Amino acid sequence: MNTEHATVEDMLQTKAFSKIGVVVEVEGKRILIKVDNQKNLSNLFFKGEIFRNVGTSSYIKVKKDFLYIVGKVNKEFIKENIKSRLESHPVIYDRFVELSIIGYFENGKFVRGMKEIPFLYNEAFLMSENEVKKVFQLTSRQSIEIGKSLFEEVRVEAGVTQLFASHIGIFGNTGSGKSNTLARLYHNLLSSDGINLGKSKIIILDFNGEYSNENTITIDKYNIILSTRTQRDKLKIKKDWLDDEFWGIMLQATERTQKPYIKRALIYQESLLKGSQEDTLNNIVDILTEQLKVILNNGGVSNKEIDAFNLLKLCIKDFFDIQNEIEYREIFRYYTAHNNDLSRQFYAQNDSGYSPWNTRIYFGSNNQANCERELQLFKNKLVELKDGFQGAITELKLFELALGLRLAKDVISNIAQFDHVSPVLHRFQKRKRELEKIFDVGTSDFFEANPAKTLISISLKDVNTEMKKLIPLLITKKVYDDHKDKHNEDGIDKTLHIVIDEAHNILSEESFRESESWKDYRLEVFEEIIKEGRKFGVFLTLSSQRPSDISNTIISQLHNVFIHRLINNNDLQTISRTISFLDKVSFDSLSILPPGACVFTGTATETPIAVQIPLLKKELQPTSETINLEGLWFNSET
Repeated sequence: MNTEHATVEDMLQTKAFSKIGVVVEVEGKRILIKVDNQKNLSNLFFKGEIFRNVGTSSYIKVKKDFLYIVGKVNKEFIKENIKSRLESHPVIYDRFVELSIIGYFENGKFVRGMKEIPFLYNEAFLMSENEVKKVFQLTSRQSIEIGKSLFEEVRVEAGVTQLFASHIGIFGNTGSGKSNTLARLYHNLLSSDGINLGKSKIIILDFNGEYSNENTITIDKYNIILSTRTQRDKLKIKKDWLDDEFWGIMLQATERTQKPYIKRALIYQESLLKGSQEDTLNNIVDILTEQLKVILNNGGVSNKEIDAFNLLKLCIKDFFDIQNEIEYREIFRYYTAHNNDLSRQFYAQNDSGYSPWNTRIYFGSNNQANCERELQLFKNKLVELKDGFQGAITELKLFELALGLRLAKDVISNIAQFDHVSPVLHRFQKRKRELEKIFDVGTSDFFEANPAKTLISISLKDVNTEMKKLIPLLITKKVYDDHKDKHNEDGIDKTLHIVIDEAHNILSEESFRESESWKDYRLEVFEEIIKEGRKFGVFLTLSSQRPSDISNTIISQLHNVFIHRLINNNDLQTISRTISFLDKVSFDSLSILPPGACVFTGTATETPIAVQIPLLKKELQPTSETINLEGLWFNSET
């Protein structure tokens, strides 16, 4: 009986100690509590232990019958006690705290959501450390550690499914710790006990080369360092990738005129190929000769014949890598429209076998002998080039030839206007060297070439600005489509996680370097993934220091976010407008968070939590630290 009496007495003492006030106002999920006068100290003492008193961002439980309703304190304030004023006593102030309901305790477990609303004068209590832990506790069987709560110093975890089967956003100004957070999340995932990621792939599109060190995040990864300046690694892609969508992206083709031209060029490319390389080269010689025949015999000469022949010359020069045109004068003629016919200058020492008129050689249906002579010499030189051809016919070389020949054919046939579609060929020629440095076209892609590696990091640090926009879009589009097609065909449960660091570089709504239609296409690709990707097992992780630059549609579809310190008003407004599961207290703290701390909120957590993300070991950290100017500029001995 003495033991039972002591237990009851302890319970009554604990209840008396933890009671902090009563409910005096209820408005929806907003509850106002008047704090007892004895509970206004910053710390409370009970049985030799110090307890943190209630304050902003802390948690309170309100007892209603047999249910405990849990709320988070949004603000606190004081009011003058009217009774003390009326009785002419010294002024007394009453303390009040305002909280928002976030959940309730049921069968000893915390449940998020609203089941009951308190009545007036229901008692409010401090929550024990174990009860606070239950607010952060997960029902998931598998979880990873995120960090420790900033105020309660409770371990914060997230369920693997709730976090990684979602789209994740990581935002924060430079130096706020967002790169460490990204690396920490995936390091903790990859190093989880008993994990098997054999059916998943993670791609990091790394704009600044922060994750390209051998040990960053994990040593068990594959780094691909791309460069448009020097020859570094090449990105392995399958020949199947080189379709009209690939080239539409890479050449920024317009929808109505240039993309149909690319499709025609790809079909034409297939017609160039024959069984062996020798047969293919013979076929190319015949097609080039036939093209010139059409140009020479076309009646009513205009600029289109001149344009078509200039394209033909360009194709031959690039395909056969001709450095000196004079050695191949039979190919590199200079035609002009003269007396409504195609003609060129007559040179007696070189042009035997022609029938000139007034120092010019004329072609057309009325000058068949001249045409046949011109074609014969042209073909002889092409055969000479063919016989001296060295190396393999690459996909890029063949596609460039197909672009030129198709354009020449379209111009002569009045299918396309030269000025409308020629920019595609010019863009290809401008980017050809860069494409050769970046892509390795073969029978397997970078996934298939590294089947044992779950994490693949692709560094774009040394890629020029123009290609930095195109390569991530291209990779994302192609791997997403491939993954979706396999899912639809086989129904296999596999996941693809695309991590985009400095995502504002590719997801910006404002860009003055591209047309509106191209910007719309770029955003539509990512908006489709973020809206539809979950059903196919494709998930995005976006990291950015400028969320205001990213499409609002994309940010609003994120399921979980880690928000580090943000001080720019546009960024704060974007977060406020697009992320619905962020309470006022958490939002107001964003501009004053310490380095490494963030507000974690979304479907993987019961309530917004301020979390301190632990720093990774030096060898695992991304290379994003700020330079130490004191060590650089000042003598360490002084």
